[in-house]
Amino acid sequence: MIYLFLKPDEYLAAGRLAQLKAALGDPEMADLNTSEQVAGQTSAAGLLGQASMMPFLAARRLIIARGYLQRLDKRMAASKSTDSAAHQEAAQLLEGLQTLPDTADVVFWEEAGVDKRRQLWKGFMAGEQRVSGLQALVKAGAIKLEEWHTPDSKALPGWIQRQAKAKKTPIEGRAVMMLANYVGTNLRQLDNELDKLSAYARGRAITADDVKLLVSDASEALIWDLTDGLSQRNGRKAMRALYELRRGDANPFYLLTMIARQYRIIIKVKEAMAQGMHNEYDIAKAVKESPYPVKKAMAQARAYSFPALEQAMEQMLEADVAMKTGANSETEIDLLVARLTR
Repeated sequence: MIYLFLKPDEYLAAGRLAQLKAALGDPEMADLNTSEQVAGQTSAAGLLGQASMMPFLAARRLIIARGYLQRLDKRMAASKSTDSAAHQEAAQLLEGLQTLPDTADVVFWEEAGVDKRRQLWKGFMAGEQRVSGLQALVKAGAIKLEEWHTPDSKALPGWIQRQAKAKKTPIEGRAVMMLANYVGTNLRQLDNELDKLSAYARGRAITADDVKLLVSDASEALIWDLTDGLSQRNGRKAMRALYELRRGDANPFYLLTMIARQYRIIIKVKEAMAQGMHNEYDIAKAVKESPYPVKKAMAQARAYSFPALEQAMEQMLEADVAMKTGANSETEIDLLVARLTR
């Protein structure tokens, strides 16, 4: 079978590739019957030749071509004629794929995708002969298109729950949402975090407190707790969040940097809201941030005017200068929090 992975999520595609390799049987034999081809170091003849070889003490062979189609697509686009070497290679490949033996599995892993407006996808005329493009081969079933896309922010909690279930690890709903918010759509990191949390929980359900304790990006949520207190002018709440961060050995310069980052996000989000955007996912895409900080910033932005936000940034700059010129860093952070909640 021939598989086409277009713009796949690395983690999902790697998992699918592992399934195909496992289907080859004995791991040692699987290694002997697996061939990886890299764009720029192979050709249509080389790929087809590898796929046509008889398996060694196994039922199938697996050929993995990374980025080959994209490179061929670009070469064809740069050609002035369908008589070019690139077009001849494409014709050889597209026709050869249709006659491969059943003993071959070929995977085209195209991280950057293939331009569906161009000839490699749509097909082209070579002399008087029509060469079917990838689109026609997919439609005819000669190629199986598998689009392993990263789940979006709305679908991510469901993916985490399914992954935890596959690991036979119970997890609370709040913990799922925290993981989605803290880690985002990095599926490989999410999988690693689930393994770590599962080992820590030892059979019981993973809780929100477990995530808060063990997930490395959880400190960002505590920073948002701090800025929640600042935006509400609630000095007690802000100082309590600051204490929690200090208990985790947060460096004063790190704290100042993170507070400034959150305020910059608030400014970007407030600007987007001023332009008529009110959906957290639309704003997240526009300002290039994940939905979690955007949702927090949307609530906080309403508590500030633009001049107040500019003043807050100036106060942070003053604290930064003071800390770098000999003032006690801990005291300066305390004073900054007091000024921002005044």
